[in-house]
Amino acid sequence: MSNYIIPGLFALFVWWFSTGAIIFLDGLPRPTFKWSMLGATTVFAICVIGLVKVSSEQTVAAAYWAFGFGLFAWGWQEISFYMGFVTGPRTASCPENCKGWKHFGHAIQTSLWHELAIIGSAAIIVASTWGQPNQIGVWTFMVLWWMHQSAKLNVFLGVRNLNEEFLPEHLNFLKSFLKRKPMNLLFPFSITISTVIGTIMFEHAGRATTGFARAGDTFIGVMMALAILEHWFLVLPLPAGKLWKWGLKSRKPAHAFDVEIVAGFLGAGKTTFMRRRLDMLSNIPVETREKTVVLVNDFSTVGIDGSLLRGQGADVVELPNGCICCTLKNDLASQLEEVVGKFAPDRVLIEPSGVADLASLIGVLERPAIAPFKRSLSVITMIDASAFLGDFAEMQGHFTAQARLASLLIVNKTDLVSAAERDLVEETLQRLNPDVRIITARYGSVPADVFAATTKPRKDPTAADDERATTPAPAVRHVQEYEVRPALAPMPAPQPAARAPHVHDDDHAHDHAGCTDTGCDHPDHHHDHDHDHAHQDALGFSSWAGTLDTICDADALRHVLDAAAAGSFGSIARLKGLARIGRGWVQFDIAGHRASMGAFAAPADEEPRVIAIGRNLDEAGLAAAFAGCSMRLAAE
Repeated sequence: MSNYIIPGLFALFVWWFSTGAIIFLDGLPRPTFKWSMLGATTVFAICVIGLVKVSSEQTVAAAYWAFGFGLFAWGWQEISFYMGFVTGPRTASCPENCKGWKHFGHAIQTSLWHELAIIGSAAIIVASTWGQPNQIGVWTFMVLWWMHQSAKLNVFLGVRNLNEEFLPEHLNFLKSFLKRKPMNLLFPFSITISTVIGTIMFEHAGRATTGFARAGDTFIGVMMALAILEHWFLVLPLPAGKLWKWGLKSRKPAHAFDVEIVAGFLGAGKTTFMRRRLDMLSNIPVETREKTVVLVNDFSTVGIDGSLLRGQGADVVELPNGCICCTLKNDLASQLEEVVGKFAPDRVLIEPSGVADLASLIGVLERPAIAPFKRSLSVITMIDASAFLGDFAEMQGHFTAQARLASLLIVNKTDLVSAAERDLVEETLQRLNPDVRIITARYGSVPADVFAATTKPRKDPTAADDERATTPAPAVRHVQEYEVRPALAPMPAPQPAARAPHVHDDDHAHDHAGCTDTGCDHPDHHHDHDHDHAHQDALGFSSWAGTLDTICDADALRHVLDAAAAGSFGSIARLKGLARIGRGWVQFDIAGHRASMGAFAAPADEEPRVIAIGRNLDEAGLAAAFAGCSMRLAAE
């Protein structure tokens, strides 16, 4: 039995250690890469010479040497690619809307020279040992090549676990070619082929009559078994990354930052609150002020909120095209990594769209590539007191999930409801989440000291114990009246689900883990991002977007808004836009079936536009109505 166990353990250890060593070297500062590449090239040359030397020998020692030479010869292929020396003619991300064969062609270009180098190396190894009895090194190299190609195609076509944390920073553009989905059609074939080959090799090892044959066949069989294991790691919820976590210790730590998510349904007042929050942060003395970056996500292809938040003392990055699981670069994690690398913020404020899947967003922030650098996470959920009862009756699951995941619930627009209705809203929310803090507000205004109690450290998945301190923010100058409500006694109700990042207690019936901007596979998640077309989400909402190319008449615009609020163009949950009126600009919106307009200070490059979100939208009617707002047409 030791004739099989010892070779098997040897193959397993060498494979595991060499993989981790390459990850470690690839995480060192870039000036070290030339020395690593020089060393790898020297090792490759030694391995080829070694394979020639042992190719005529059929001893157990020769089997071990041949296996080692074949495996370390493959190491040159990995190091040359991941350190950026031998990659391909394309070194940029794939365009956002690129798909199909064009997308596949771009993917090939990212590693074309690498693939040709593998072919050339294989030719050298095969030619050098041709006709010799010891072919273990050759087959080891070929099996590793098979593992590489199969895994590469599978992550391109889509798998659950992409293990992006192992990609070095200089290859971040490759993330645009990775797709996250539960499985793809190639995966079963990859597993079946590897299983058949592995079984044949183990059968040969069992029938072998010499120690050389037993060791050699065991080596190849174990490598095929590892190929199968690697593939299952791609689709099963297994902590595969922990196998080589030690290899990541050479990576330069990213800048640690705090995260605040400002969630809430359409029209709850998220953007107004965000503007007040940014004003609050900008009033902190310069010597203690933290750098803030805002990620804002609109449901439509035409973003409005980003324009409203600019000029508030923070960098703003827009993530258009729907719910937060369908982001600008197909993966919020990739976008957040880029933001952190570019701006090095101390604080990241995220405003997801009103129909975003909050649980999926939190799950993204807990991924291994981000979680270690996230000091704390707070979830602030805005509730429109005036619309809550109707919205809750229609979308109970959505509001239940948002309440249970919140660190702080702000019941906004309390000036529009009676005291009894306000209390009813609070009691309902407290029932959904007995532990959450609830405050009431008007126009999204809350004092700075609220945030000291809001930030809740989330457990770092890479550490056994994570304790992170939070510092209260200095007071803001202008704070309107608000009320902090005492915690209410929980009403008899079913025990809420655990508030973990993976909780998905809303009405979404599909897996957001694999959702992408284009090519979304969810049958109920239709993505149509052409101008003026609907973008429908799982809650049944669609969006319409239009441009206002002419100067508008204020009365005509008000008339259109009132008609839209009354339901003349479908059931509109939210409408917002920017328009030119006379020599100035206005910001207009509909929330809670109420229309409003106000002056807006637009930058020189601003574009007038409008988006509407709702159900059964009359897109043609909306387009015609806003087109009729021009001063010329309104006067006729």
